Amino acid sequence: MIARDIKVDNLEISHLDKRPLEDLVDAQNKIFADYIIPLKSSVQFFQDFTRSVGGNIEDVIVAVHNGAIVGYVNPIVDDKEAWIGGLGVIPEYRGSGIGKRLMRAAEEDVRERGAEEILLEVIDGNTPALNLYHNLGYTERRTYLSAEGQSARFAGFGPAPERGRLEDVEESHRLIYTDNCWQRRKSAALAESGRTCETYAVDGGFVMLRRAGTTGFIPFIGVLPDMRRRGVGTSLAKFAINRLWELGAFKIAIYNVNDDMATRRMLDKFDFAVTLKQFEMKKSIR
Repeated sequence: MIARDIKVDNLEISHLDKRPLEDLVDAQNKIFADYIIPLKSSVQFFQDFTRSVGGNIEDVIVAVHNGAIVGYVNPIVDDKEAWIGGLGVIPEYRGSGIGKRLMRAAEEDVRERGAEEILLEVIDGNTPALNLYHNLGYTERRTYLSAEGQSARFAGFGPAPERGRLEDVEESHRLIYTDNCWQRRKSAALAESGRTCETYAVDGGFVMLRRAGTTGFIPFIGVLPDMRRRGVGTSLAKFAINRLWELGAFKIAIYNVNDDMATRRMLDKFDFAVTLKQFEMKKSIR
């Protein structure tokens, strides 16, 4: 850390504007090289991600020092609600207050665009980010889990799910996550998954699954609010695990399920271990 030796009085914070997107991607690759989950970005990856959550490249705010991008924040507005689709500062500039200045700029930007609250996600274990958000007045709203386990052969998983149409699943997804900023913004990812996954639906829920080599993935599983606590989620999970066993998957990863008693019991039932915990955080800016 050499942030204390860097003078950032002349730091420029502004929208990306006409600065080459390649410059931002280069900065991102420095920012996330030592992240809890190392990420490798590209122009196409960042464009696709921003589009998938309803954002615009033009809204990205960057911090520039000596002509180089040293940090960025990606604020996205959906009516009265805003979401932070990424924040980071390159390692040698951390600890100099740039993250806080970027977040303040993002809050002002989305407030001017009509937002009244901001949501974001942070991985458990990312202590610097958690401290920053707490200091800025953000509080945890809910927690999501990702978990891994082994496939298994099951029978008797309730009403047999039928292959679902993407348009039906999209409507279920909207209803399931009406009050959930992060998941609701995955509609584009849902559509993309629909092209590579097997999709199954029952009355009250749906699940998507795919196999890559010997690993199976369950990127989406959801139950309508009025059908929860009736065993629908467990039944869908049992079906998906069984189906991935049939497809030849050995290990299974399931993403972004709610951290609640019912889900924990379900994961325990299938001997799945939690591998990642994420907090959704919220702040009113009215």
